[in-house]
This record gives sequence, C-alpha cells and structure tokens, in this order.
Amino acid sequence: MKNVIEKIKNFLKKSNWKYSFKEEDNIFILGIDMGNVVGDLKILILVDETYYNVYTILNSKVEEKYYSVVAEFLHRANYGLNNGNFELDYRDGEVRYKSFVNFEDIDVSEKVVGESIIIGCIMMDKYGKALLKVMLGEGTPKECVEECEKKEED
Repeated sequence: MKNVIEKIKNFLKKSNWKYSFKEEDNIFILGIDMGNVVGDLKILILVDETYYNVYTILNSKVEEKYYSVVAEFLHRANYGLNNGNFELDYRDGEVRYKSFVNFEDIDVSEKVVGESIIIGCIMMDKYGKALLKVMLGEGTPKECVEECEKKEED
C-alpha cells in the first residue's frame, strides 16, 4: 500500500496538482476546474490494503424529482465503458465517476495511477454538459447520451 501511495503522490506532484492527504484514512483530496459549465470537480482517492478507488464528484446535486431520468442517463452512459462507471447517490443526489485499481500482488505503474485519476475527468468532460441538461429537465437521457457519443465518432 505504501508503494501505491508514493506513486499517487509522485503523479500528483509531477502533474502540479494541489492535494491534501489524510494519512490516518489513506485518502487523497484534490480538485480540478474543468474550465467549462461542468465547473469544479472534487476528486477523492481512497487507498485500501490491496486496491484503491478514485471518485470524481460533480459539484452539482440532482434534485430528487430528476433522479429517475438522471439514473437512466447514467446507465446509458455506463453501457460499454471499459474503465469505471458513473454512480448516483439516491440519498443526496450526488453524481460521481468511480474507477477502481486492484494492486494486490502487482506493482502498479505510474501510468496506470495517472490514467485511473484522469479517467473521471475525461468522462465528466465527455458527458457532463449533457448530464447537466438532463438534471435541468432539458433533454431526454437517450438523446443526450447519443449527442455525447456522436461527438466522439466525429
């Protein structure tokens, strides 16, 4: 675990990311400004004995009346993703992207560490604007996901 923590610290330092590390809980806390309507994202990296999770959390919360359409949007977006997934917390409307890295009995490369941290930002950039539309009741989940994925094809 200590080796992975050091690799995460090295990646963040090399990338000039400001972060805090709660040693007692093995949690990294950082953020990024996406430079668009998605705004600021909070990133939590929770390191356990044999794995770590990276949570990239949207700053906006889903209103309860939109939970079902946002959930549909997220399920449609998740279909076919190779590395991670979107999640909706039905308790408070939080939307996040989660990636998981199992490092039991292996030496995880700094490249894997970097990709596991960046992927949530990439996915929030790809789907974030359309997600916000759905959160505001301004588009159907199907149309909004298709719009995001069509841009990728172009």
